[in-house]
Amino acid sequence: MSESIHEFANISHFTPETFGQPGQRTFRINVVSGSSDAKLWLEKEQLAELCLTIIQTDQSTKESLPKSGKDPDTIIPSELTYLDFKILKLAFGYNIESGLFIIDAHQSHNETPTVRMRVPRKIALRFANEGLEIVTAGRALCELCEKPIDPEGHHCERKNGHSKKTADFL
Repeated sequence: MSESIHEFANISHFTPETFGQPGQRTFRINVVSGSSDAKLWLEKEQLAELCLTIIQTDQSTKESLPKSGKDPDTIIPSELTYLDFKILKLAFGYNIESGLFIIDAHQSHNETPTVRMRVPRKIALRFANEGLEIVTAGRALCELCEKPIDPEGHHCERKNGHSKKTADFL
């Protein structure tokens, strides 16, 4: 992983959030470290993948839990920083020596992440569980076509053999 523009270490608050009604929701990560905070907007699929990756990494690294659980002394956290941007790309890593989950959020196509967050295991797992609850609390999926069912109804192509576009032309 390359160096980042902003380092968030000693994270105390790392939570997933959603706003709006199912089908019209927006998602973000709210992160607070010692002297900085960020509001990082992302897609539902990005949030789901991040949560699943955290859980899978936790399960695969439980046997080799580190002793420290703290940021390496060589990390210099960003000074007073307030960020608010839409995530273009996420990268994930795990530091086996410290036991910290490392999440890089990119605001642009640049190789250098805009912010790198070093998240303790306990905080990351709480985030992952809350995030999966948020993601699954949206619209129900149709059992046949697996597309979301809107509150005003659902036109299932598999149920009646016609798509809505075809039906409109008849």
